[in-house]
Amino acid sequence: MARLDADRIRPMDDSSPIRDFPRYGRPLVCVNGIYGKAVAWSHSYGLIEWLDVSGEYHLSWAQSASIKRVTDEE
Repeated sequence: MARLDADRIRPMDDSSPIRDFPRYGRPLVCVNGIYGKAVAWSHSYGLIEWLDVSGEYHLSWAQSASIKRVTDEE
């Protein structure tokens, strides 16, 4: 359900195809201080999932320029 909601609010300035990362091969990323996993990507955006401090699940699109891959240690 969260994926459908996120796809509905996908930025309209990117009409490139969306590609999904494999479920068990999603890279760890950091977006503006938020650590999560990349679920999918297009030419200009990435779909990121994360849990906040209260344990609530979030899924949102972010500009690719703001997404940084991180290691497990980070």
